[in-house]
Amino acid sequence: MLRSYTAADVFTIGNAACGTISIFLCLDYLATGVRRFLWIAFPLLPLALILDVCDGYVARLNPRRQSSLGADLDSLSDVISFGVAPAVLGFTLGLRGGWDMVCLTYFVVCGVSRLARFN
Repeated sequence: MLRSYTAADVFTIGNAACGTISIFLCLDYLATGVRRFLWIAFPLLPLALILDVCDGYVARLNPRRQSSLGADLDSLSDVISFGVAPAVLGFTLGLRGGWDMVCLTYFVVCGVSRLARFN
């Protein structure tokens, strides 16, 4: 499986890792109340954006070297980093009312519907 990865896939995996770690840090903050976890979680989302841009750039450098996993992996990492992670961060910061949860869920569902549309 490792042979099928391209350079763009490495950036995509970094994008997904940033989103996932941000989610875990928000959960750590909720469990412990240590603010340092939030201060680390915040910059991970812009870093995920930078990695996503780099992924697209690197993928277009050599169009013949496309990964069969690349497009699906990119869509999934985008849902994690730009859908679920910001929603969890919003919930962590206090958006816990009924309408807040509806809006945060809508935000995630928009990302999932984008994923379903491209597959």
